[in-house]
Amino acid sequence: MSAVSEIMVVGPGCLRCRETEQLVRAIVDEYGLDCRVTRITDFDTGIGLQVFAPPGVLVDGVLRSVGRVPGRDELCDWLLLRESDS
Repeated sequence: MSAVSEIMVVGPGCLRCRETEQLVRAIVDEYGLDCRVTRITDFDTGIGLQVFAPPGVLVDGVLRSVGRVPGRDELCDWLLLRESDS
């Protein structure tokens, strides 16, 4: 059901990082999306991905969020390829 192939959650594993990953995985499961969810905890890799404040969310390599836990509706827009202003 999805044209999204990979979602990356970037951060050291703090509470907000875990919350973001759990929310992403819940949406992926709920909608039966066929995509890979990857958690990146390596600091240098995160910096290379332009994530200077965790958590970061990348959807198919596009940085969508940095330094906050995205809202459920916002994540759904990105993962279900809905139009959004973000």
